[in-house]
Amino acid sequence: MPVVLQRPIETRLASGEITANYEAAGSVFAALRLKSQSERFADSRTASSKTWEIRLRPFSGLAGGWRILSGTRVFRVLSVCDPTGRRRELLCEAEEETT
Repeated sequence: MPVVLQRPIETRLASGEITANYEAAGSVFAALRLKSQSERFADSRTASSKTWEIRLRPFSGLAGGWRILSGTRVFRVLSVCDPTGRRRELLCEAEEETT
């Protein structure tokens, strides 16, 4: 399925505060697989967490902190590796962001 890769852009405001925004860096095809999910009780409500394995073609600069968009879903990249070392695919571990 096609996904959009977004790189983080940090901006320092005059007050010294740093804000993080994202800009589109490109689009590629990817395969998504749910690795784990959990729920916990926090702040008087249930919070859920889903960790995904995302395989995609190599993309220069892709690293932890980037985002991957698939339709209306947003995934925060936790780590990136080249599982075979042959630059044929990248394997990302990502957490689905919930709103």
